[in-house]
Amino acid sequence: MRFVLGLLSLLPLAPSHIGSGDSVQPRNTESVIQSVVPALPDGVRIDIVGADTFVRLRVTNHSVDVPGYEGEPYLRFEKNGEVFINETSPTTVLNNDRFGNVDMSAFVEGAATKWRRIATNGTAMWHDHRVHWMSPKPPAPIDNAGTVLTWKVPIVVDEVGTVVTGTLYLRDQASVVWWAFGMVSLLLAVALTLMRKRILHLVLLAISLVGVVMGTTQLFGLPSGARITPLLLAFSLSAALICTAALIVGRKTESSQYASLALQAGVGATFVVCAWLCFDQVRAAYVPGVQQMWIVRSLIPIMLGMGLVTAIDGVTRVLRDSAVSSD
Repeated sequence: MRFVLGLLSLLPLAPSHIGSGDSVQPRNTESVIQSVVPALPDGVRIDIVGADTFVRLRVTNHSVDVPGYEGEPYLRFEKNGEVFINETSPTTVLNNDRFGNVDMSAFVEGAATKWRRIATNGTAMWHDHRVHWMSPKPPAPIDNAGTVLTWKVPIVVDEVGTVVTGTLYLRDQASVVWWAFGMVSLLLAVALTLMRKRILHLVLLAISLVGVVMGTTQLFGLPSGARITPLLLAFSLSAALICTAALIVGRKTESSQYASLALQAGVGATFVVCAWLCFDQVRAAYVPGVQQMWIVRSLIPIMLGMGLVTAIDGVTRVLRDSAVSSD
């Protein structure tokens, strides 16, 4: 039974990763639309999603065409809300990867236009290589404002040529001081391990629930199709469930304290792995899906500090109790 509980406490360490890996991520570059000439009519909206990851176009009761990089037909929005993509456009192939690292060997140049419907609600998002930095290496700004480049994306609205102009900026990273929260939480965790275990487990549960709220906000703060892998939500929810189990088990009998400690170790390990996987969100200029970035920047170091201490405490106490019981 103890062995099974120990295994259950470690289940959150092997989550299923979902998403493309080429979606919205923490980063230090931001693309900003500066002007649209002529102005868009009511019912046509264009914006940037995920700092610089996607261009999103929302169209209601208008027809809009988006040319590709070579001026070829790429996207078509019809007045009834249907959106079509040209499968024979080189832009369609290149936009499958943020940096355009795709195999173009099967592409047939000059092939007849082939439209495929991708939406019926008048909305589409796409990687547009004109609006972001096309290298995994960080860019160098060209002025004190952090300007990396200026860009233009042409569209045709109701047969009227329109130019969307913007600027890509390199933003400053957040301060390294945010990691001080980890040291504070580590010291707090040491103090809590010397107190009643129930108090420690309640604090761990409270941190887990904050993570659940922020993870949910992060997930649904981005539109469908641009959502990141919900690591913060998944690990925080797992930790909350294990914490709840530890609180319930710890109240039953004296012998159940062993199981409670094993579960505590699982919570600590879950926190550490979560902090490790979400490491970039602490200092990146842009944190996906949340407006309250300060909460995430402080939460992840707190998870790391609390997780390290509680995992070590749980494991060492379990080993000690096991050695005593075997004597």
